[in-house]
Amino acid sequence: MQSLLAILQALPKERLRMFDKWVHGSYFPIHPDAIALFDLLKNRLDAPPERKELERDFAPVDPRRVYHLCNYLQEALERFLALEQAFEHRHLRHSDVVTALRKLRLSEEAAGMMRYARRRLEQDVHRGLDYHEADYRLQTEAYYLSLQQGRAKTFNAQQLSDAQDVAFICAKLRTGCLLLSHQSVSQQTYDKGLLDPVLTFLEGHPYLDIPAVAAYYHGYFAQLGGAGSEPHFLQLKTLLQEKAANFSTAETHDLFLLAINFCIRNINRQNERYFREIFELYQAGLQHGALLEDGLLSRWTYNNIISTGLRLKEFSWVWDFLHEFAPQIQEEHREGAKHYNLARYHYEKGELRDAMRHLLHMEYDDVLQNLSAKVLLCKIYFTLQETDALENQLSSIQIYIRRKKVLGYHRDNYMAFVKFTRKLALTNLNSASERTKIRQEVEAAPVLTERDWLLAKL
Repeated sequence: MQSLLAILQALPKERLRMFDKWVHGSYFPIHPDAIALFDLLKNRLDAPPERKELERDFAPVDPRRVYHLCNYLQEALERFLALEQAFEHRHLRHSDVVTALRKLRLSEEAAGMMRYARRRLEQDVHRGLDYHEADYRLQTEAYYLSLQQGRAKTFNAQQLSDAQDVAFICAKLRTGCLLLSHQSVSQQTYDKGLLDPVLTFLEGHPYLDIPAVAAYYHGYFAQLGGAGSEPHFLQLKTLLQEKAANFSTAETHDLFLLAINFCIRNINRQNERYFREIFELYQAGLQHGALLEDGLLSRWTYNNIISTGLRLKEFSWVWDFLHEFAPQIQEEHREGAKHYNLARYHYEKGELRDAMRHLLHMEYDDVLQNLSAKVLLCKIYFTLQETDALENQLSSIQIYIRRKKVLGYHRDNYMAFVKFTRKLALTNLNSASERTKIRQEVEAAPVLTERDWLLAKL
């Protein structure tokens, strides 16, 4: 019951109305009592009842009966969702119609639908994985249809083989990129299957002239890293500049992330020139809508874009972006993200009182963003020489860290910031020997994200 309610509640109102028509229609017969169950649940979706309330409603009914009715209704819901997904893939739907007509032995009608499906596919500007999978499906249907019309007309065997190769290669390369991404996070090694033979096969092959193949091929080697990864990154970047419109929004999102992650790894290795590279990728990704997911911008992406812009002192651009894209952050995080980044903007501009005003009026639901805000307050208090406020904030960070047990290496980072900021505040910085001693300690700290700020104050 709870699972059924969760799915129903997640449906947007328009899709719920469509499902209502589906349930009460006659295309897929549904048990009348299951329909009655839906009508009862439909009126409770805005405020789903607790389990005890549901049990009380159905107390007079045999529990096994309720269980079976829930199963009937959930099966109907699953069929509805599957059909909706099928309608989203227009080219595959056209291929399915060709298949159905062929199985009815309506060769002329199937051939007419084949011509229509091929024309619509070629009119589609997208040339990503979905295009090549649809091309393979149509080539397969064309082959079987030609057999039905007479073996002498079987003329597309080579096109069928090529279409299958390209569709498989695109899918395999995309999965290879996914494996590399998971491997870098989980430190787990995966069996790559046929990926290495595919990569070897592609060396110098004309298939690399196909944008989808080239994008995932160069994206894979850029993500793989190593001495030879830079040319692959540049090839991927060029493809994104010239061919981004040829990919679906979802694929463009994935490909931009491959290029952005390459830059992040190099930035983490202190390679400063990649700040400009990643900034240009962020700008292009925003232009193509590739950084949005379901129309929303992640608050972490929002933070990272602003960090990069501030690092490059692109203040005018950051100001415009900060306000233009704040409405596209998920509502519960919107105000916190906007004020946190306004504080960072004013801090980098030297407008410390304005920065402090935004920080003091916000609460953050994320541990690391909360700590980042506290660190920024410490830096402001230090610069303004408000020693009591600084000490209170440093103590607040220590208490907060002790309460949070899942910070991992972040704990060491923030505790090191507290220690060295205290030393800076309490040490006679006019003494060269004292400055040298602290500088050596700061430089030797294994984890310290505010190292540059601390060294600048020395």
